[in-house]
Amino acid sequence: MTGPEIALRIDLNGNIRELDIGTVHSQQIRIIGRALLDNIQAVDFIRQPTDPDIVILARAHRDWQEPNIHAARAVDELAAPLPHLIQGEVVFAGYTATGALTGLPHDAAETIRAACQPS
Repeated sequence: MTGPEIALRIDLNGNIRELDIGTVHSQQIRIIGRALLDNIQAVDFIRQPTDPDIVILARAHRDWQEPNIHAARAVDELAAPLPHLIQGEVVFAGYTATGALTGLPHDAAETIRAACQPS
């Protein structure tokens, strides 16, 4: 038996909430959508040397929201700065080569948690 498929939601204050997104795609979308209180949209991907990659999911209607500096710091620690702002709450999840959502790799989750700690 495998462990939970954990994604991380980061709010504008850097607070992290673990989401057990399971393995059924329709349920994953519903869980993440409820966590973000909106339809979801992939705003970027972070390629990893081994599967899974990382997808950054945000609200579809986020233009009016403040930039998420904590998520931006996490992206910077995982890869490199993005060429655009990350606005509003986001969810970091794993993303396989076949296009399926999955839990984050443990090392990526730890990097994200560390990046959201107060300076």
